[in-house]
Amino acid sequence: MNMGMGEGFAALGLVWMLFVGLLAILWVLVPFAIFGIKPLLRELIREQKATQALLTTISQQVYPLSVEASKQHGPAFETLPPA
Repeated sequence: MNMGMGEGFAALGLVWMLFVGLLAILWVLVPFAIFGIKPLLRELIREQKATQALLTTISQQVYPLSVEASKQHGPAFETLPPA
C-alpha cells in the first residue's frame, strides 16, 4: 500500500500526541512520587546513623583487645620500614 503524505503526517501527529500525553501524566505524577519517598529517605538516614554509632562502639571495644593481642603475640604480619 502506498501511504499518502497526509496519512504520514496524521500518523506522526498521533505518535506526537501520545508522547505529549505520556509526558503530561509523568509531569503530574513525579512530584507525588518524590514527596512520597522523602519519609523513607529520612528513615534510611536515621537507620544509617544508628548503624554508624553501633560500629563506632564496637570498634572502640575491639581496638584495645587488638592492641593487647599484638603486644602479647607480636604483629599479625611483618611491617616494612618506611621507604
